[in-house]
Amino acid sequence: MKARVITNQTPVGQRSQLAPALPLATPYMVQVFPVYACNFKCNYCVLSLPKAERGYISDQKSLDFDLYRKCIEDIRCFPDKLRMLRFAGTGEPLLHPQIANMVEIAASAGVAESIDIVTNGVLLTPELAQKLVTSGLNRIRISIQGVSREKYRETTCAYSDLERIVDNVAYLYSIRNKTEVYVKIIDSVLNTSEDEEKFYRLFGDIADILAIEHLLPATPLIDYSLIAGRATIDKTQNGAEVATTNICPQPFYMLQINPDGFAVPCCGMESPLKLANVANNSLVDIWRGNTLNAFRRTMLSGHRCKNQVCAHCEQFRFAMFPEDVLDESVERLMDAYCDV
Repeated sequence: MKARVITNQTPVGQRSQLAPALPLATPYMVQVFPVYACNFKCNYCVLSLPKAERGYISDQKSLDFDLYRKCIEDIRCFPDKLRMLRFAGTGEPLLHPQIANMVEIAASAGVAESIDIVTNGVLLTPELAQKLVTSGLNRIRISIQGVSREKYRETTCAYSDLERIVDNVAYLYSIRNKTEVYVKIIDSVLNTSEDEEKFYRLFGDIADILAIEHLLPATPLIDYSLIAGRATIDKTQNGAEVATTNICPQPFYMLQINPDGFAVPCCGMESPLKLANVANNSLVDIWRGNTLNAFRRTMLSGHRCKNQVCAHCEQFRFAMFPEDVLDESVERLMDAYCDV
C-alpha cells in the first residue's frame, strides 16, 4: 500500500498549543463555504433534514464570485499568511461552478500556507480534477461513505456508484502533481474488520493519506445512536479523548464565510451568530471587532449556553484536540479580548 495511514492527528500533522499564541493577529484558518447545497443527503448531516428544521445556515445558495474576490483581498491585509484556506461547509464545494477559479485566485494571491477542499468526490471528473491540480490546490480531502453500493445508498440516501468514486480518485492521484490526495471514511459505515480492509484495498494505492475518522455528533437535531453501527461515539473525530472543557476554541482561531456573505465564528452545522457581512466589512475588522470579542468572552466566562445554538452544540468537543483546550488561560484571555 502506497498511502500513509494516520490516526489522532489532522491532515497537516501535529497541532501547536493554541492558548500561548492567543490573541492571534491573523486567524489560523478561514473556511470558505461556497455552496449551501449537496448532491448527497447523508444520514449524519443536517442536510438530511427538511430545510425548515435546520436552523440558520445561510440565506443564499452560492457565494457570489466578486464577493469571494473581495474576501481574498481582505485576507491579504492580515499581517501573516493563513495556515489554511479551506473550501468546505454544510454542502458540496464542487457544486460551485467557479470552484477551480476560486482556488487559483487564492493560490495566486499567496494568502495561505495550504489551500484545501473537502468533497464527496462525485463531481471530481477528469476535467475538474485537472483544473484543480493546475489551480494550485494543496490538498483535497475526499469523504467516502461506504465500501459497497448498498452502504453508499444507505448513508447518502441519494447515491450508490462507488466504482465511479474510486475511478475519480484514481485519476486525480495519477495527475496530482503537488496536490495531496487525502481519503477518509467514518467508522459508522464500516460494519466489520473486513470493511476496513476493503477500504484500505480500494484506496491504498491511489491516495497519499488514508484515515478512518470517528462519527462526530455534529448537530443535536440528529440521533446519532441510530446510525452509529459499531461506532461508539466516545472519541473525537480524529481519535483523541473528548475534552471536558466548555470553551469552544473555534472563534479564537478561525472564521467561516457563508454563501450569503456573512462571516460566522465557527464551522458548526448551525451558525450561532452572524458577525457581519463581508460585503460591507473587512475580514480584518471582523476578526478584531467587538462583536467577535464579546462572543469569545462569553466562551471564556463559562456562559456558552447563553447562546441558543451553542447551548446544544457538542460538535466542538468532538472536533477539537488537546492542544486547543483554553481553560488554564481564561484570566489572561479575558483581558486580551476586551473591547477595542
